[in-house]
Amino acid sequence: MAIQSNTFVIEGARVYRHGGATDNPPVQAVFVRDGRIAHIGDDIPASNDVRRIKLDDHMLVPGFVNGHYHSHDVLAKGMFETMSLERWGLIAGAIGSNRSPEEVLLRTTLGAIECARNGITTIQDFLNLAPYDPQLLDAVIEAYRSVGVRVILGVTVRDKSQLDTILWADEMIPPEQHAIVGIQASDGISQLKFITEQMKRHGDYGGQLIWAVSPSAPQRCSFDLLKAVDTFRKAHGVPVYTHVYETRLQRIFAQEKLTEFGGSAINYMEAAGLVGPGVTIAHGVWPDANEIAKIADTGTGVVLNILSNLKLRSGVAPLYEYRRHGVALSLGCDNCSCSDVQSMLQVMKFYCLLAGISDPGPERPKATEAISLATQGGAKAAGIEGEIGAIEVGMQADLVAYDITNPAWRPFNSAARQLVFAETGLGVRHVWVAGRQIVADGRSTMVDESALMHRINEAMPAVRRDIDALSANADKVESTFQAIQARAFKRPMLYDRYLAHMSKK
Repeated sequence: MAIQSNTFVIEGARVYRHGGATDNPPVQAVFVRDGRIAHIGDDIPASNDVRRIKLDDHMLVPGFVNGHYHSHDVLAKGMFETMSLERWGLIAGAIGSNRSPEEVLLRTTLGAIECARNGITTIQDFLNLAPYDPQLLDAVIEAYRSVGVRVILGVTVRDKSQLDTILWADEMIPPEQHAIVGIQASDGISQLKFITEQMKRHGDYGGQLIWAVSPSAPQRCSFDLLKAVDTFRKAHGVPVYTHVYETRLQRIFAQEKLTEFGGSAINYMEAAGLVGPGVTIAHGVWPDANEIAKIADTGTGVVLNILSNLKLRSGVAPLYEYRRHGVALSLGCDNCSCSDVQSMLQVMKFYCLLAGISDPGPERPKATEAISLATQGGAKAAGIEGEIGAIEVGMQADLVAYDITNPAWRPFNSAARQLVFAETGLGVRHVWVAGRQIVADGRSTMVDESALMHRINEAMPAVRRDIDALSANADKVESTFQAIQARAFKRPMLYDRYLAHMSKK
């Protein structure tokens, strides 16, 4: 059913529009001209030149924006469980480094197809690129172009070693094991220069490629590098994505190492110019009340990654406080090896459920809010809210058609609630990005998935051997990492992000 032309009319489908009839969306025709929505309604002019697509028993929903994702460890899906962020990072980070362009192409393609088949039309790839090789970046970009999804590409920059960014690691881990954690520092300014060169070389491919810049985390960047990132983003007009306060240990790191900035990573970023609209922090599990207020007051965004935070035992972000302060929120799926699935459907459901039990009042999040964050929220973070995230005239035709004869929709009582609480992804049948159909009948129209999996299956024995070797290395420092975690949990804090601990207070 793949459509090559990006001018067509979809007829017979219910059309989900934010703020409209979100329980019982009306059946309306959607006219797409040159990749944009030109008209919505029943009075579509007849024309023999426009292809008409009948989608009775379907519902059109805006394409999701996966607001935080890493493509480097797609091939490590299902490999890890019950470990801390710090130990996981020793393996999941390393498995993405020093790989062949062929493997980089395969893994990025596979992750992009999973996103597309789950109704994600835009991906924010927080790209860990090692080494900074144009061939590797070419492979990443080619993968996204081949699948047809839109990508917000932020190449990671940092200039501190991993050993220097894990609190107490340098003193508690024996010197002979320091290299296991990582002792190599990088030149962040050279990394920014590399990104500038690649932006000029590639352009934006007609809007399919949106450039961003991604300082890895405040604790992994010198103050001078963060200031250089601020200069870079203003010069190039690109959004910034960074990790902040993913774990309790990182919060204590800020208290001990950032005393000049009041023990606050948010103050540290603010002093460097990296707060405000256009800056989005991923995770944000452990800010205190003053920092939450500053995030809100400055218009800084937070992209919530609830699945990975739960799996890595990092805690639950202060959803109630974020919502109460009006923080600009969006949603992300994070890595394939720490959430294991690229499904905004799962993320939306967890957002509603966890926010619901963290808020004792009546203003608990509803399904419509979750859908808005998964679409409009991600678009706003990237600065393209006028382009994507809604089915409205003038916007890009990023559309997902759900088959509402599937069990999740029987009986049909509420489009919003059944999308968030019942749909599993089985109902995703067709997906368009800027009017180009990239999924038809549940399969990629752009890539031969069987041929792709044949190539991936050939590569996997070597990948698994490398993961086993990295895991064996990580085992050597696991007892010390556990001791570091135990030390961190003995440090008193005025608030907590674990439900069991909260219940004891």
